[in-house]
Amino acid sequence: MSIIATVFLPEGIAMAADSRLTGLTTHEDGTKDRRTLSDNSQKLFLIKDGTIGVSCCGDARIGGKSVGDFIRSFEIDLVKEEDNITDITYKLRDYTKEKHGKGVIYHLCGYHNDLQYVYSITSDLEIIRPNLNKENNIVAGASFDGETDILMGLMTYNKGMNIDWQFMQLKDGIDFAEFMVDLTIKTQRFSKGLATCGGAIDQLVITKDYAKFIKHKILHP
Repeated sequence: MSIIATVFLPEGIAMAADSRLTGLTTHEDGTKDRRTLSDNSQKLFLIKDGTIGVSCCGDARIGGKSVGDFIRSFEIDLVKEEDNITDITYKLRDYTKEKHGKGVIYHLCGYHNDLQYVYSITSDLEIIRPNLNKENNIVAGASFDGETDILMGLMTYNKGMNIDWQFMQLKDGIDFAEFMVDLTIKTQRFSKGLATCGGAIDQLVITKDYAKFIKHKILHP
């Protein structure tokens, strides 16, 4: 499992993800244990000519491919020039269902006609839009998936953080997305059990005018 975080604000969207890849080893006696395979896994991508951000966590291999190769194949096979972010979200859900089934979580973010769209595809292949309130109005806030226990304790319990999302500035949102991932990594480091989150933190920012990586372990090492 991993940790992915998305902060959506009036100025734009910040996305962040860790880089740890873990796997299950089966020994000769039948016992199994989970171990770290790499701290260089790519979980955050820009697709559709660099306009739409996609992050993912959950199963390390999707449809028999690495996460990065699966997203690349999806973009080549199905993404069309006329597709908007809503089209792509539903296509990715259906493509994952056909090639793999349940077990992967996605965040997809971008703009269409100057409107902000933030989507999540759950591990059960349900599509939700966390930046809409009950009245279907766009709101500011954050979402996170993967190893969520640490952040749930910080942000959603009775004594959780009280954040004024509507007035948070984009630079602060970028820092907060990184903070959520970094906090999870560092807390796991000092906790019992295998740290399933780790490695470099990749970050990208998306606004009405541009989308680009702020941190990327390969493009900006």
